[in-house]
Amino acid sequence: MAAAAKSTQKKTVESKWARLVREAKKDLNPPKPYEFDAYEPPVLISPPVGIERTLMLARLADSAGMVSGEDLPDMIEALVGEDAFPKVWAVLRDEPIEVTLALIDDLNRHFNGGADAGAEELPGGESASQS
Repeated sequence: MAAAAKSTQKKTVESKWARLVREAKKDLNPPKPYEFDAYEPPVLISPPVGIERTLMLARLADSAGMVSGEDLPDMIEALVGEDAFPKVWAVLRDEPIEVTLALIDDLNRHFNGGADAGAEELPGGESASQS
């Protein structure tokens, strides 16, 4: 009977895809989610590291890193993610552009340690951190 039990045990074999993903991600250390505390409990915004959000952000910016005013909602959706966007947009939609720029700067500082996200080139002029 012990022989029968032994033969039913299978070794788990890692698929080639699983190995590729594991190896590609081994050195990644994404930042913690941003807590958008306009709500209780806060809305958690994941970093825009997935290919879909990254490509959307790249597509929306021109070669100089500028985003047109009409693309601002799409840019914010790419920045905060599809799940968080409705709540974030509900808060931002009637605020002056300076509020949106301040949030973009804060998200940038949180996710990138302050690397330039091009907020200065967005509609409204200077980034909120320069005011």
